[in-house]
Parts: sequence; C-alpha cells; structure tokens
Amino acid sequence: MDSYVGLAGWAFLPSFITNVLQSIWYSFKYPVNSGAKPAPNTPKHRRHYNRIYCGVVLAYLAYTIVEVDRSTPTNCYDLLDINFHTFSQKQLRTNFRKASLMYHPDKVGEVGADTFVRIRAAHEILSDPVIKVAYDRFGPDLALTCTTCKTTKDYIQQGLMSFYTFYLGSGIVLVLMSVLGKGQFGRYWRFIVLFGMAALELAMVTRAAPLTLLSWVMPHRVTFEQVAILHQIFISTFIAISQIGPILVPSKEQEKSNIKDLITRLELLTAISQTESVGQLQSVFDVYRGDEACMTQLKRQMGMMALDARLTQDQMLNEARSAVQRRLLQRKNT
Repeated sequence: MDSYVGLAGWAFLPSFITNVLQSIWYSFKYPVNSGAKPAPNTPKHRRHYNRIYCGVVLAYLAYTIVEVDRSTPTNCYDLLDINFHTFSQKQLRTNFRKASLMYHPDKVGEVGADTFVRIRAAHEILSDPVIKVAYDRFGPDLALTCTTCKTTKDYIQQGLMSFYTFYLGSGIVLVLMSVLGKGQFGRYWRFIVLFGMAALELAMVTRAAPLTLLSWVMPHRVTFEQVAILHQIFISTFIAISQIGPILVPSKEQEKSNIKDLITRLELLTAISQTESVGQLQSVFDVYRGDEACMTQLKRQMGMMALDARLTQDQMLNEARSAVQRRLLQRKNT
C-alpha cells in the first residue's frame, strides 16, 4: 500500500507543489496587476516553472530516500540490542531474558504483547545458525515460513525466487515503457543500472559476509534491509530522472517541437505586424481619399521616387562592377 501511495505522490505532488510555489513567488516578485508578470504558457513562465519543478523533484527524491530508511521496521538485532557482527550466544540469551522480563504481558499488560511476541521470534531466529543466515539475506518472511528449507542452500534457492521475480518484472515494465514510447529519456541507462543492481544483489545474498561498502554506508542494516532500501532508491531515482531529465536535457524531438512553436509564434507576430503596417498606411492615405487631383499628384511623385530609387540602385551596381573590373585588371597587369 505504501508503494502505491508513493507512486501517487510522484504523479501529483511535484506539479502541485510547483504551481503553489510559483504562485507564491510571483506574488512577492511582481505587484498586483503588474504588466511584467509572465503570463501562463509563455517561454519565461515555462522557464520559471521548469526550474522550480526540478528543485521540487530533487527535494522530494531526497525525502523519499530518507523516509525509506526511517520507515524500515526494527530488525531482530536492534530488538534484542545486540551487534549482528560481534554478538555471542551468551549475550543473545542474556539480552533475550532482559527484554522478555521488560515486555512480558504480566508486567506491561496487553500493550507489550506484540513486542513480546516479536522478541521471542527474534530469539528463535538468531539462535539457529541456518535460520539466522536466511534471515540476514532474505528477511523474516522466508526465514519463518519456508517449511521445506533445511540447509542454507535450500534457503538461498528459495530466496532467489523473489529475486528473479522482482528483476524479471522490472525488466518487462521497462520494455513495455520503451515500446509504448514512455520514459524515453535515459532508457538504455535504466537497463544498464537494472542489470548492475541484479548483479549487486546476487552478490549480496550469496556472499557469506556483507559487502564492506554497504556496511559502511548503512551500518545498522542487515543485508535484506539493504536490498529493500536499494530497491526503493532505484525506483524513486528513475521516476525522478524520467520527470526532470527531459527538462534538463531536451531530446531532439522536444527541440524540434520547441523550434516549431517558435516558428509559429514568429509567423503570428509577422502577420500581426503586417496587418498593423497596412492599417497605418491606410490611415495615412485616407486624407487623400476622394480628392482626384491630390491622388494623381501623389501617384506621380511616388512613381518618380520609385524611379529615382531604381536608378540609384543601378548606378551603385554599375560602380561596384566597375570597381571589381579595375581590381581584376590591376592584378592581371601585376
């Protein structure tokens, strides 16, 4: 349910927050009824919107990553307050007794009943070395529900089924998006990162020890928690990239569309300018309308002006030709 809420947030929240922030910014930057305020759908308005939108998406991405880590449930080690790298069975039994006494229903009532059950389950998991390995790599669902698993190999084979399901489903979704023309920005990088994530996760769940780098980045997270967090980061990051990528790096189709829009606007402005020019000329010559003598004299003068302009142009052209011929002659003589 939380994943669907997150997807809905990506679909609606960035654009909604961007519109709100742009309205607030314009209310402070431009006075009421200011002529300098960019109108909707103008290039300046879209440019401001895109900048705010990119900032909102990046901020929301950071929030989702922090929220994924914060909302991850407490693991068995934190529940019993032991270090999963260095704890001993003696320390496990000691901390289990302390936690059981602290949260026993006879002492805290029904409020602590759920915690008490989780403490007993954590002790059961960590007391068995085989189940502990399965828990570290694949989480409590597999460690407690696989009745046919007896060895570490059995748990790994069963756990890899969910691994294949996730990456096969993700690959199918990316292929469908490419076929339908959705998410074209960085589509090849999506496949490369998907294969890289699959290789990384395969190494994580098959290694005897956790990866050093991830243990340093997420020191309090077990392998299955690191995998779950990486899944969410992978999904959220590519949703963010698909939203701001076309803005930061427009595709050729988008550039052609922008050029087409500019040409359309230029044609519209040219038509408006031509209409205004014709209107101005008509207003100038309206004073001569109905006066035949003035119209005849005006036509004669305009004809003489056109002839003078043509003669001047021809004279300049002849002078230019003569100059070129003199230079060619001089070069030939030298």
